Amino acid sequence: MRSLIWFRNDLRVDDNPALSNCCVISEEVIAVYFLTESQWEQHNDSKAKKSFWLRSLVCLEKELQKLNIPLLIIETENYDSIYASLLKLMQQYDCKSLYFNNEYPVNELKRDRYIYKSFKEIGFGVFNYHDQVIHPPGSLKTKAGGNFSVYSPFKRKWFEELREEQLALFDIPSPKNKVNIESSDVEKISKKFASKIDDLWPVGEEYIKSKVTDFLSTKGHLYKDDRNFPAIDGCSKISPYLNSGIVSPKWCILEAKKYNQNLLDEGDRGIVHWVSEILWREFYRHIIYNFPKVSMNRPFLDYTENLEWSKNIEHLQRWKDGKTGIPIVDAGIREMLNTGWMHNRLRMIVAMFLSKNLLIDWREGEKFFMEHLIDGDIASNNGGWQWSASTGTDAAPYFRIMNPETQSIKFDPQGEYIKKWIPELSQCPISEIHMPVDPLKYGYYQPIVDLKKSRKAAIEAFGNLRKD
Repeated sequence: MRSLIWFRNDLRVDDNPALSNCCVISEEVIAVYFLTESQWEQHNDSKAKKSFWLRSLVCLEKELQKLNIPLLIIETENYDSIYASLLKLMQQYDCKSLYFNNEYPVNELKRDRYIYKSFKEIGFGVFNYHDQVIHPPGSLKTKAGGNFSVYSPFKRKWFEELREEQLALFDIPSPKNKVNIESSDVEKISKKFASKIDDLWPVGEEYIKSKVTDFLSTKGHLYKDDRNFPAIDGCSKISPYLNSGIVSPKWCILEAKKYNQNLLDEGDRGIVHWVSEILWREFYRHIIYNFPKVSMNRPFLDYTENLEWSKNIEHLQRWKDGKTGIPIVDAGIREMLNTGWMHNRLRMIVAMFLSKNLLIDWREGEKFFMEHLIDGDIASNNGGWQWSASTGTDAAPYFRIMNPETQSIKFDPQGEYIKKWIPELSQCPISEIHMPVDPLKYGYYQPIVDLKKSRKAAIEAFGNLRKD
C-alpha cells in the first residue's frame, strides 16, 4: 500500500508520529510540502522565517532520501487551494491514506477539518496526530470542567495528568520500498527565499539536537538566572527549531530529564525553568485551540476591545526603527532587525513600552514582530503580546507597567547589551547609559515620551475602561 505524508511545521524524521505511523502501515511513502506564499503574507511571516523553513526542507529531503521517500514541493495560492492539490496527488500516485500532524490556529484547523471530513467521505484513510504538545488541546480541564486561561494551574494539571507513555519517542522509520518518483529540487527553490541572516541560523536535526544537549550540559543549571540578562549568552535559542518542528518538544523535555536526575518539575532549578518555558509554548497552543478568537485578531479580554489606542504614527514608526530614545527598547528592536531574534526579557520590555507608554494597539506590535522574527509563532507571539498589553490570558495587571530604565539598570547593569546594539552610545558613561542626560551629544535621540507621565496615562486609560 502507498500513502502520502503531508509535512507542515514538523520538518524532521525523528520523533515524528505522522511519519512513523505512516511508515509502519505503508510499503511505499510519498511526502509533500505546500508553499503557500499568499497565506504566509496573511500571517505576516518574516523573510528570515521563510528562508529558515525552506533551508530546513533541504535537510529534510536528504533525510527522507535515506528512507526512500521522495519529497514533493508544491506551490499553491493559499490554504483553500490545498484540498484540490492533495486530492490530485492522492489520485495521481494511487495513495490510499493521508497522514499529518496537527496545527491549532483557526485557519489551519478549518483547513484540516475540511480535508479530513472530505477525504474520509471519498474513501481515503486519514490519520492525524499531536506532535507539538504532550497533552492534546482540550484534554486538560479545570476543576469546574472549563479550559485553563492561567498558566500556573495549567502547568500543575499538565504534570498531574502526565503519563510515562506520553513521553515515548517515535523512532526514525526503516527505509521503505523505492518509488519511481523524483523529489523536487528543494535546494533550487530554497534559494528564492534566501535572507541576509541565514548564516546566523544553521539548520538540520543533528545540529539542533547537539545544540540542545550542549546547552543543557553546560548552561542549563544557570538558565533561571542568566536568561534575564541579555548581554549573557544564557538562552538556548531553540525557538525557531521548535516552531518549524526540526526538533520536537518531547525530545527536548526528555533531554532535560537526562541532565536533571530523571526529573522534570523538581531538581535543578535552571533546567526545571527551561522545561517550564517549553510548557508555556504548549499553554499558548491550548489557548488558541480553546479560544480561537485570539488568533482572529481579537483580545482574550473582551472589554479591552473598547480601549482607545493612540493613533500616533510617528511614535509607532520611531518604535519600529529603534529610535524611541529609550536605550533598552531601541536595543531590543535593533537586535531583532539585525538577527531575526529578540531576547525574551526584551520582548516584554519592548512590548509593554508600545502598548502602555505609547498606548499603541498591541496588534501593531504583534504584526511587526511576526514580520521580523525568525521564530515568529502565531500562538506564542499572540500570547506574549496580549500578556504585555494586559488584554490576554494570565495577563500582567494593567497597573503593573515595566519601567524600561529600571529594567535596563537591573538586567543590563554595565550597558553591554545597549552598547552592542546602539553604537551611538558606546562612549556614554555607565552612570547614564540607561537614560542619557544629553542623548543628542552622542548622535542618539531624545525620548519620545516621558516614562512617568505616559505610565500614568496608561493606568488612567485602563482604569476608566474597567469602570465603564
